[in-house]
Amino acid sequence: MTIYKKRPLLLLSILLFGLSLAIRFQIREYLNIDMVLMETWHDHLYLNGWAGLADGSFSNYPPAYLYLLWLSTLLSNWVGRVTALKLIPTLFDLLSAFIIFRMARMRYDDDTPYFAAAGFFILPTILYNSTGWGQIDSLYTSFLLVCVYLLLKEKPFWALAAYGMAFSFKSQSIFLLPFLGILFLKGKIRLYHFLLIPAVYVTLGIPAAMIGRSWASILTIYFGQVGQFRALSMNAPNLYIFTPKSFYDTGLWIGLGIFLIALAIWGWINWRAKISLTHRQIMLMALATLTLVPFVLPKMHDRYFYPADVFSYATAIFAPEMWFVPLLYQLISGLAYSGFLLGTPIQAIMLAALINTCAVIYILRKQFLSLREG
Repeated sequence: MTIYKKRPLLLLSILLFGLSLAIRFQIREYLNIDMVLMETWHDHLYLNGWAGLADGSFSNYPPAYLYLLWLSTLLSNWVGRVTALKLIPTLFDLLSAFIIFRMARMRYDDDTPYFAAAGFFILPTILYNSTGWGQIDSLYTSFLLVCVYLLLKEKPFWALAAYGMAFSFKSQSIFLLPFLGILFLKGKIRLYHFLLIPAVYVTLGIPAAMIGRSWASILTIYFGQVGQFRALSMNAPNLYIFTPKSFYDTGLWIGLGIFLIALAIWGWINWRAKISLTHRQIMLMALATLTLVPFVLPKMHDRYFYPADVFSYATAIFAPEMWFVPLLYQLISGLAYSGFLLGTPIQAIMLAALINTCAVIYILRKQFLSLREG
């Protein structure tokens, strides 16, 4: 009997994984404006070596990523500069795929985990964000996934250490903080665990500081990113895309007010729920946080729903009736990306915002209903 008859899911998984690698190979040299900027960072470290990390002004990314960027310079002579840069986020796609596999192993005893991991690795926005666009959203999101996986395994210490790694790569990891706050209020996480977040960040900053980079630039780098753009929506698929640019100053304060009210209501409902928190409920709560926060916050970018792309897929493992939600986020993020990558009109992003509004409402309703499951 052939493997096709014995283990068809495993065979399909191998084919999907191979197809993803083939597609990624074809788009590895694709260039865009963001990649041109990253190439200048790469060239700085290529010319100055490890000592170039002492300069706190050549990049607005934290040290954790810049160490990996320096490692990419050691490969660029063999694989090319652009490919070396894109290898970084692509490898973290593999980490996410592995965590998806481990999550599926918690629920299935057959070959489904292999299929789940391979299916994730070939998702269009996941594949393109890393290997096509060259963005590093996979770095921090993969550690958010590790964090939640470890919480499912009831290992809060290591979960918060993983979250500290996520925060050390990108500030957008704060989208998961409300979820962690609820687990703290329910006694699943201890207060001292949160000390791991700054501890990990500072620890990763030590090598750069020893070379000569100032601690001021290391510790304040995220503050400089806040006021970088004057727009309520940088092609983000939320309702701020419908607001005119002239409304920025007033809209910013209104938006922050909406954010605080929305998170207060969400937090109150979850805190008051008398539940034991099953795997399903934890995943739904994490997904609700990662969709709600960038939806109600102003000044979001087109890629800030990338964690929603990842976690909608992971949540479907534990809530299979939500199979269509990750497909929706492929459409939502795909339309949002098209503005930058293809120059599509803003109406495409407005359509994504309307679809996203329906998706967020559905996810919140699903999550609140799960609170009644005991």
